[in-house]
Amino acid sequence: MSLRVRTTVYIALIFLSGALIGATLMNLAEHDWLHAESRTEIDIRHHREIAREMSKRLNLSQAQQQQVNRILQQTIQAYLQVESSVAPRYAYIRAQGRAHMRSILNPDQRRQFDQIVRSVDERYPQLEPSPEIPVDSAMEKSCTQASKPLPPLP
Repeated sequence: MSLRVRTTVYIALIFLSGALIGATLMNLAEHDWLHAESRTEIDIRHHREIAREMSKRLNLSQAQQQQVNRILQQTIQAYLQVESSVAPRYAYIRAQGRAHMRSILNPDQRRQFDQIVRSVDERYPQLEPSPEIPVDSAMEKSCTQASKPLPPLP
């Protein structure tokens, strides 16, 4: 493969990786920024709005309203449990992406990238810090070859 083609491929991969990671981080940050209140408060508020709307549209009896309230509260608790159980996997995937990005950068770019990551993590502390994933030579080699996937999740 010629140097020009290789350079073009690397630039395209860097751009695409940056766009994907940037979009993911922005989505997570924006979601948490817009929902800065306690998750329980948000869920309770939505729960009440949902219950009120159901009561009005379906003409629920008092007993049905109480049952709907209980069901919605149980559902919210189940959502929160699922969310907390998958959060570590999201953190791992984020760390994998960061390690992948670091593997294609030169030492100066890595230092700059690490500063950007620290800045994002400081700016949005509600995002859990990513676990460190060491980049060994095997991972670096696989990450630089577009046809090979990232290592599997634990």
